[in-house]
Amino acid sequence: MTPQKTIYITVYLLLLIPTLSIALVTRIFSLKVMLLDGFSGNIIFLITCILCAVLYLIFKTTIDGYILPFLCKCSKTELAVAESATREVTNIVTKQEVNLPSYQEHYDAVAEKKRIEAEETLQRVLDYTMQTMVIYMGEAELDRLCSYITEYSLGDTPREVSPVSVDSALKSIDLMHFGWNIGKAFGKKRIHTATFIKRVFAYALHDIEVSTIERKMSHTESECRIKLDGEIGNIL
Repeated sequence: MTPQKTIYITVYLLLLIPTLSIALVTRIFSLKVMLLDGFSGNIIFLITCILCAVLYLIFKTTIDGYILPFLCKCSKTELAVAESATREVTNIVTKQEVNLPSYQEHYDAVAEKKRIEAEETLQRVLDYTMQTMVIYMGEAELDRLCSYITEYSLGDTPREVSPVSVDSALKSIDLMHFGWNIGKAFGKKRIHTATFIKRVFAYALHDIEVSTIERKMSHTESECRIKLDGEIGNIL
């Protein structure tokens, strides 16, 4: 027996049993209370069965024709509203997920910003170097100095340095000031800057120790040609 036939039999039994029960009770009532004969009781039994069937058909027609369509319409409306709200929430969440940058994107953006800032700072320092040293050095020497400064901006001090020569008009304090200015622009430690200029200007600073340069590089003197300038890295 298929599941569908089982359902049909169950539904019919649920309909038939109450109908027969009501008809039987009515027949017994007509015989015991109304004192009718057996034939009249059977007629009442049949009429009761017919009335129950008619009432069931009327009820079923009303349910199927009016109530169920109305309930289905309401359910469809509520379902449509729920689906629309769900879609809106999903769209909002999706947009937020799409607009939310990943860790790698954020990291790359910050790294790119720092790289651009470092390049701009280096360019300002090189411009300052060219403007300051052009009258005290030859072209080849100045080019090497700018190359060393570029390396210094990326680390502590260049690995290999061939000292550059400067005009005797520049005193040791001038070279110290120059070193302090570019070190300040790059945000370097004093000891690193002192070591750098000691190696780059080894000829002019041959008799001065790194520790002395570190200590005196930010001192001022009235007759120096290169002044202290801590704003080179901030020039627009």
